[in-house]
Amino acid sequence: MGSDLASGGGFFPDMEGHRGMSAEGLIKVLGREAAERLMYFWGGTRVSVPDLEELQKLKLRERILRAYDQGATPAQVAERFGISVRTAQRMRNFPIALNGSPK
Repeated sequence: MGSDLASGGGFFPDMEGHRGMSAEGLIKVLGREAAERLMYFWGGTRVSVPDLEELQKLKLRERILRAYDQGATPAQVAERFGISVRTAQRMRNFPIALNGSPK
């Protein structure tokens, strides 16, 4: 591995084929505060990390919700973002914030 993160963040340590990461490795990748929070909430638990596709979906949802905040209609949102009008309506009626709770 040993390459920069896609976001231009810190160095990703060589895992030498292991699936687990040490506390030092987490701190290098996430920074001390984020690593401590992760260990506090999830320490000792096997965690599945979402992939970049999930991040793209969240970003699209945020852009769609901003369009609604700016007065767009479901038809305008559907055309602009390449989704169906029904999907646009559902996203407007059931917005989910980044923390996973209703907006």
